[in-house]
Amino acid sequence: MAATEQSGSSQSEDLCPICGGKEFEEFRGRPRSNCVKCGSKERHRLLAMVLRSNEVPKKSHLPVYHFAPERSISGVLQEIFGNSYRPVDFMPERYSWSKIPVQKIDLTRPLKYFEPESVFGFVHSHVLEHVPTSVDRVVRDMNAALAPGGFHIFQVPVHKGWYREDMNPDLDPAERTRLFHQADHMRRFGDKDFEERVLELFSDMIPIDIARIANEPGLNRAGIPPGALTRHTGHSVYLYVKPGRSID
Repeated sequence: MAATEQSGSSQSEDLCPICGGKEFEEFRGRPRSNCVKCGSKERHRLLAMVLRSNEVPKKSHLPVYHFAPERSISGVLQEIFGNSYRPVDFMPERYSWSKIPVQKIDLTRPLKYFEPESVFGFVHSHVLEHVPTSVDRVVRDMNAALAPGGFHIFQVPVHKGWYREDMNPDLDPAERTRLFHQADHMRRFGDKDFEERVLELFSDMIPIDIARIANEPGLNRAGIPPGALTRHTGHSVYLYVKPGRSID
């Protein structure tokens, strides 16, 4: 690991790809995690780098949905997709800061809200661990809603070990926190079977190699651990494009 990654103080080469800020600070024990200017964390900055790259399709009149919209990423998506951008969440009242009204969507039933091949893009970061239903069905239904040429980009927290879930609504919150790290998490994704449990759900999509977008020096400047490119981590970005000719 580079010396600049071990220090909790600002480095002369710090550069936030979201806001241009030049200082990162410690957050929850992670040095150089939080951008002092915009408040973005490591995963937000890598997601922004990927979204702005040429690997993400850009031209379509169809909507791009952003689940549980983060303020910093919302700005990036508005910049890229303009009026096609749609912020959504199960509890839209949480987003009083958003200038665009946040639509209420229950992600346990994607096809109730999205017609097949009606969506240009789905963006979500650390959302799937919260959804109280089969994650397999949710992902497959979302992919069915994508138009040919559309994209699905996501992040999830990945921990050491194996996948585990428990959707019992009566599970004690303290026990749920012990098992899944938060009282509102239904599952934990493990690095030992992440590809089989999650990435296999995208077997009919085109995977995009994020290493074509970012390299270690660029990640270091943005305060992003390089392991985000080489391992399955909570900072890693997964991008898939649906085969077929894009609908413009």
